[in-house]
Amino acid sequence: MENYEYAVFFEAENLSDAELRQMEKYFKIKRRSGGGECKINKVGDTTYMTSFMEKEAQERVLERKDHVIKTEGQEEIHVLLRCENVAESSKQSKESPNQKCASAKSVEKVFKLDHYLLRFLSECKKPHSDLEKHLSMISSTFKINIDSEELVVVRDPGAEDVYPLKKWEFAVDEAFETLKSRYIIHFEVESDKSAILEENSFLQSDNLKIYFEELTCLAVVVGEQREVEKILKFLSGLQNKQQVQKECCVSEKQFSLIKEEFEPYIKSNLPALKITQERAGVLLKGPEKEVHAGENELLKLAKGIKEKRIPSHHPLMTFLESSGGIQHFQNRFQQSLRSPVMLETSGSDVLLLSLSDGALEEAAAAVQRDLCLETVRLDNTQKSSAFTKLKEDLSEAVKQANHKSVKVELKYQDESTSDPKVQLVGYTPEVSMLKNIVLVYKRNHQIHHASLPLPSPEMAEHFSEILAIGGMKKSSVEIKPTSSPSPCVHLTGPRCEVESLKDSLESCLQRLATKRCEVKGPGVQQFFQSEGARILQLVKNSYMVGILPIDDKQKRGKEPKYMSSLNLQSSPFTSAASQDSLDSDKEIDIKVVVGSLEQQQADVFVAPMIQTNMTSTLIGSSLLNKAGQQLQNNFNNAKGKHKLKPGDVLEVDATPALGCSMVFFVECVPKGNKHKSKKALRSGLCRVFELCKQNCWESVALPVIGPGIVLSIPIKDSVNILTHEICKFLSGPTGCLDTICITIMANYAHSEELFQTVCGNLSAKMVDNTGEALFQSLTSDLDEIIMPVDGIELHLVFGDITNETTDAIVNTTDFKDFQTAGVCKNILTKAGPQIQAQLTGARAASGQIFTTPPGGFPCKTIMHVCGERNPDVIKTLAKEIVVQCEHGCYRSVAIPAICAGQGGLDPNMVAKSILEGVKEGVQGAHLQHLKNIRIILLKINVFLAFKATSKQIFGGSTQLTAPAPLVLTSVTTRGRSATSIRHSGSTRLSRSHSLPLPVALDLSSLVTSLPDTESTAAFLIIGHTNNDVSDACRDLQQAYKDQCSTHTFFPDEIESLTQEEMDQLLSKVNSLHLQIEQNSSEGWVVKGQRNGVNEVVRLIQDALRRQVREKDQTFLFSQVTWCILGPRGIWQKVPKDVNYKLEKRDVKDGIEDAQGVKWTVDLQKMEATSCDSGQVTALKRLENPSDLSLPIYWDNMSQSDLLKVIVLDPSSTEYKTVKMDFKKTVRKTVLKIERIQNMNLRRLYEARKKELENRNGLIVGAGEKILYHGTSEASCSSIMKSNFNRNFAGQNATVYGHGTYFAVNASYSADPTYAVPAADGTQLMFVARVLTGYYAKGQGDMRTPPERVAPDLYDSVVDDTQNPSMFVVFHDCQAYPDYLITFK
Repeated sequence: MENYEYAVFFEAENLSDAELRQMEKYFKIKRRSGGGECKINKVGDTTYMTSFMEKEAQERVLERKDHVIKTEGQEEIHVLLRCENVAESSKQSKESPNQKCASAKSVEKVFKLDHYLLRFLSECKKPHSDLEKHLSMISSTFKINIDSEELVVVRDPGAEDVYPLKKWEFAVDEAFETLKSRYIIHFEVESDKSAILEENSFLQSDNLKIYFEELTCLAVVVGEQREVEKILKFLSGLQNKQQVQKECCVSEKQFSLIKEEFEPYIKSNLPALKITQERAGVLLKGPEKEVHAGENELLKLAKGIKEKRIPSHHPLMTFLESSGGIQHFQNRFQQSLRSPVMLETSGSDVLLLSLSDGALEEAAAAVQRDLCLETVRLDNTQKSSAFTKLKEDLSEAVKQANHKSVKVELKYQDESTSDPKVQLVGYTPEVSMLKNIVLVYKRNHQIHHASLPLPSPEMAEHFSEILAIGGMKKSSVEIKPTSSPSPCVHLTGPRCEVESLKDSLESCLQRLATKRCEVKGPGVQQFFQSEGARILQLVKNSYMVGILPIDDKQKRGKEPKYMSSLNLQSSPFTSAASQDSLDSDKEIDIKVVVGSLEQQQADVFVAPMIQTNMTSTLIGSSLLNKAGQQLQNNFNNAKGKHKLKPGDVLEVDATPALGCSMVFFVECVPKGNKHKSKKALRSGLCRVFELCKQNCWESVALPVIGPGIVLSIPIKDSVNILTHEICKFLSGPTGCLDTICITIMANYAHSEELFQTVCGNLSAKMVDNTGEALFQSLTSDLDEIIMPVDGIELHLVFGDITNETTDAIVNTTDFKDFQTAGVCKNILTKAGPQIQAQLTGARAASGQIFTTPPGGFPCKTIMHVCGERNPDVIKTLAKEIVVQCEHGCYRSVAIPAICAGQGGLDPNMVAKSILEGVKEGVQGAHLQHLKNIRIILLKINVFLAFKATSKQIFGGSTQLTAPAPLVLTSVTTRGRSATSIRHSGSTRLSRSHSLPLPVALDLSSLVTSLPDTESTAAFLIIGHTNNDVSDACRDLQQAYKDQCSTHTFFPDEIESLTQEEMDQLLSKVNSLHLQIEQNSSEGWVVKGQRNGVNEVVRLIQDALRRQVREKDQTFLFSQVTWCILGPRGIWQKVPKDVNYKLEKRDVKDGIEDAQGVKWTVDLQKMEATSCDSGQVTALKRLENPSDLSLPIYWDNMSQSDLLKVIVLDPSSTEYKTVKMDFKKTVRKTVLKIERIQNMNLRRLYEARKKELENRNGLIVGAGEKILYHGTSEASCSSIMKSNFNRNFAGQNATVYGHGTYFAVNASYSADPTYAVPAADGTQLMFVARVLTGYYAKGQGDMRTPPERVAPDLYDSVVDDTQNPSMFVVFHDCQAYPDYLITFK
């Protein structure tokens, strides 16, 4: 550096080596910077010195001071130079005037310009002419002297006056400033870019020239500024395309070893090559040749690096990386080794790198010596109480070792297993220190086991008490007493503690006194397990003793008697009646669901079959399709070689595909013999329910068997058989059964009739003739749905709109056809001809409503609409109905399913349109008047469609709140034989609040079956002295005696008990562990604990009082019957205890009906209000004559009221029932229905009914049917007063005999021949109860039925015995006129 004496200085921040090389090139090029040969060195934090070999170069660069240098990344570095040794005067000396006088006549001005700019002006015509033009405008010319690097401007001598000197000089300076700003000079110092310019000489033009200096490999670009910039941009892009990069797989540590040798080589030989250290290796970037050369040199140097792998473990690798161990060793190697050594981790190995073999071996020895991994097994010593202290000691030791830097790490492994360990990793001294701590702990706390024998098993079972008596202190040793195979106590813990505790226990047991104590008597063990337990504790505390119960094997053999006595089901003395009464407390729920049997979920499915063929019915085939072939296999296995008789039941295991565990197949009789078919069906269903009870099934699902094409049993008969068998089963014990599910197919032709009949029959039988509830609840899928919508209630109702009594009724019509049978005709007939006249010729625009007065219809207005079979129109109408009801101040409206019936639209589409229309009309309207919208749906499938759609539209607000308005269907049938006859002698033991009558009992035999309650309670008493132990034994025996008592019962008290009460008495004796025995005076003595004896006494006294009250209630129930109107509109008897309360007006606490619903009662209004829902319903009271129980659906009658004719309310269930059956075959409109209450006629009818039932037996019985009889207005009054008179036979026909004729179908009796029209066109028809019994084919000359079995006659005759449509009776009391229908 001694040749580089002339220095300049500049400030810069953190220049890279590449940037310094670029700046050095810049200052070496005279044409570019004014400098020359130089060197750049850093002399301070941000100060750099550029030293030149020549003073002139120093002065030239200082003339410009501010230099702008472009790096290869096209970033600009601004350098401001300074030099302390260059005087300001010398600077100014260089700034000599550039003007002189050439002569007195002309003036010159000399400009020092760059050599290459002068060449450019000389060689290029356009720049030359442009300069001439500018100078000529100020009367000047110019001369270029390239050698002296000067341009001389000369003023024309004659222009002195025009351009004085100062003005001329200013103009010349301005022209040259413009010249300098327009044309620029770029010095390209990079050899690769210079080469590109030289190869592309075509880039030159009239406005741009490129010059080359061969010695310096310099290229100079001169021209207009935008042209130069364009060339430079092109040059950079072309250069980038020609550059390449290469990544060499040399790690950072490897590169550090060879960097000192590699970088000088690059600097001197490959200056254009850039080097970057990446994570994956070294990245070389530059011209392709230099990159390849650099790569070869780098890899050659890397091959000289030597490696040494030290196999290690993952924990050591983790420690090195987390603790800074790699840097620790790196620093040590740098200080202590002559040749550099690099250390890094490679998988589970330590990798050492160096250029020296000796240094490598020395470093490897240091790593292996200084690092250590130890794993110490704890051998279960972690269970010691001192293990926590070990952890604390180790934690403190680790903390001290790692005070300044991380020297060791500790980890507990597999603590929860049988082989726990401590892992130590780190530097060898620290690991050894921690290992010694663990080993010392292990020696002191190794687990040790020892055993100590005990004198008795009781001491093992209650060893904790013995420890407390002996005053033993708590220890960390685990104490585990055991009585099998021999009594002893096991000690587990640290050896020293175990041995010490064993010695203490042996000494303690030797000091204690023990004694066996026995207390004998009935229930003594139970005494000390209950209230005697307090006495045991008092004795323990008083004498400071331990009292241990002894479980002798001999005594333990008697213990099952006490245990079994707690389970009445298994007690040897519990009677069947008592068991039944317990079973029958289970509440039964009956569900009527719409759907197929195979879709249900129950323990048992019931299906019919013919000739033991599973697929002989549609139900069996459907089950097979759902269950698969496995069901057929199970069926065949169950059938085996057995031949089933009609009424038998085949039990078949179900398959997982079915929602049941078992399928019961009932063997039925095919159509052709109805008596046999019904008998088989009765027997089969009876057997089904018995099997459910015997096998403890909780739920059963079954269809209404019979109405299909295979059996062809009439609907009413099928339903009556099913409901009769259900009620008969529920009258007795029901076992575990709590749910009966009756399925009805929605798409069956008579689904609606099936549903109404099933629910009607069951509703009527909810309370039996004794006043007891047969089942808890009756629910269905068609229960009325109530949805609150913006302050109003929207009801979905399964029913007939002509039965509604809302303020407004909606009638759907096409305004053309008013005669076709249907809802429209029925509404108009009821409204009257004047309303129909208003509709004739009327027109309503699409989506509009035509309103008329109600006429004879029980409402305030009728809204007539036409849905046009268009969902959009229906939606508009539904909304408009809401609007008009609000404007008309109507509080309620009934709407049918518009166009879902005769209109033929899809019910789901109709439901969506109507519900959305109602929603739009209601929401946000803040209705003040309209509060109740009822959508009345006549068909099951339509109701289900509305139900499903309502959930989609109204979501969670949908609530199932009320049972469907079912019709009342009595136990009798309409046109088919009745079967709902209960055994007169049956007695309910289930769900009863009352007791049966006393029966003769043999108490002696019952007492002998009781288990022996004489027992012994044995104790082992342990204390400090023999006196304490003996006194404690004496006190225990006295305490038991003080709690015992006796009571004597005399024969008359016992004999008045019923069987159920006797069962309860014996159950108490057994459960309370009392003794009962007969004394010498034939009395019965009960012995045992005082509380138990008193409880038995109270039981007998309560039973006597209940029996008296029961007799009073039973007697009153036969005289007076109180009824409550059920949720389905059907009158139900209240239980007889409630009947008694109502009659005695004891209702201050309310009443509870047969379904368990609680009501408050207002006897003045004869109303009851539900305590839960607030629903109000009606009450009524019936006074029964001594020889007749008034039908429950009658109004009350006094003894003087022989005849009452009651006009039925059209909204009542009773009215709807009669009307529905009538409308099945008659298309005419019902105007009025009256109930005939004739007490004398009913008394005679019931007597005849009982006579036939007794004579014909259960299968046929009285054969009560609901039939029809058309009449005239003249005959009507006589029939109501004196019944049908067979003496008038022959007025219309005597084809089948001289008797009274009744039709199965109302359509036959509606013929004007029989129902003679009155002057106003109205007709009359009686709905009669007829006792048909056994019947035969009638003949015209018959005056009595033919002989059946001598001397008995048939009870009636028919037109066709296989399918009768007409019945004829010859006994006046064999028919009763129940209702009178007025229709038109």
